[in-house]
Amino acid sequence: MVGHQRWLALMPLTTLGYLAARGQGVHLPGLICPFRSITGIPCPTCHLTRSAMASLRGDLSLALHHHVFGPPLVVWLGWAAWRSLRQHRPALPLPSGRAIAVLVVILLGYWVLRVAGWTLLGWNTFPAN
Repeated sequence: MVGHQRWLALMPLTTLGYLAARGQGVHLPGLICPFRSITGIPCPTCHLTRSAMASLRGDLSLALHHHVFGPPLVVWLGWAAWRSLRQHRPALPLPSGRAIAVLVVILLGYWVLRVAGWTLLGWNTFPAN
């Protein structure tokens, strides 16, 4: 296996490690959402990192409160990490093009509901930073 592929194979496991460490309070750098910074409106993936961190701590209720895609993301990353380590190469299993399109539509629909609830109904769909 080529050297850079060996490092790429560790990416899912590294991502899980990063999320687990941040979820336990380890101060690590993170990214600020440029969409929210510019528009003031949370993006479709806002709070996904927090949801994944809560999932890794076993707090499913908090994870779902932050973002319903967090627990499935953690499961997918775990599966990708296991496959990558087992195969000694990057193994990021992605759904077919049609399945990705369906996931994007579901994500955008979920986002529209959250933004509508947040702006129109005063729901706490985007917890305070």
